[in-house]
Amino acid sequence: MSASGGHNRQGGPPLRLLVLLLVFGVLAGAVVAAAFGGHSKPSSGVSVVLLGTAAAKATATAAGHTTVGAPASDPNATPTAAPVLTGFAYPIDGGCLPEGDDLMPGAPRAYRNGIHEGVDFYNADNCVPIDIGTEAYAAKAGTVIRADWDYQDIMAEQVSELEAEARFNGSNPDIEDAFRGRQVWVDHGNGVVTRYCHLSGIAEGIQVGTQVEAGQLLAYVGESGTPESVSAPGTEYHLHFEIRVGDSYLGAGLPPGEVRRLYERAFAPQ
Repeated sequence: MSASGGHNRQGGPPLRLLVLLLVFGVLAGAVVAAAFGGHSKPSSGVSVVLLGTAAAKATATAAGHTTVGAPASDPNATPTAAPVLTGFAYPIDGGCLPEGDDLMPGAPRAYRNGIHEGVDFYNADNCVPIDIGTEAYAAKAGTVIRADWDYQDIMAEQVSELEAEARFNGSNPDIEDAFRGRQVWVDHGNGVVTRYCHLSGIAEGIQVGTQVEAGQLLAYVGESGTPESVSAPGTEYHLHFEIRVGDSYLGAGLPPGEVRRLYERAFAPQ
């Protein structure tokens, strides 16, 4: 009797458990359906997210943007949508991109604990002779938004202070700007700006607000702002040229091969 009674008591709970599970399932289904606008499958919500991501990528592609993840080797880099820019002329007549990646955007700059944000046009590796006074031209039509007519040459103490600050606290926009020396900036619209740096002088008539055409004379090559302009004058004559997009530079966070492809396309003949 006791064995038989025990068996009946053990068989009762599973039946009640099944009823409870059934009721819970119905209630859970109603909650999920309400949460997803009447759809009973939670997976439909995930599909919306995935479709949204795909749509964003499609929109970026249609707008001429390539979404690329930043390499893990650059701790300051984040995934970026690199705009595919075209129609630029070289700022040095007859110039070309350097073969070495060290003169391209993204190369490290140990002396200021930072990253190179432009293309350097030197006397070597840029297809044409470049020296102090070599003419620098507008890479595209636009409006001048900076022209450093009152630039004061950097002093040895400033160089030491800036380098020390960068070593201990990392580079920052003020340090970067000081090391660019005398500059001219041209706004081309849609968040795109070109910068011409380390200049020895600025062409007559180039002022803030001046409208310039592609190929118009802007300034002259020098070495202003470089540490060598103080420690070894006459050894760093070159044009540092940047293509800025929004708050960063074209190619930020990308590997060297991708950076080069972006700039080759930017300077490709139209």
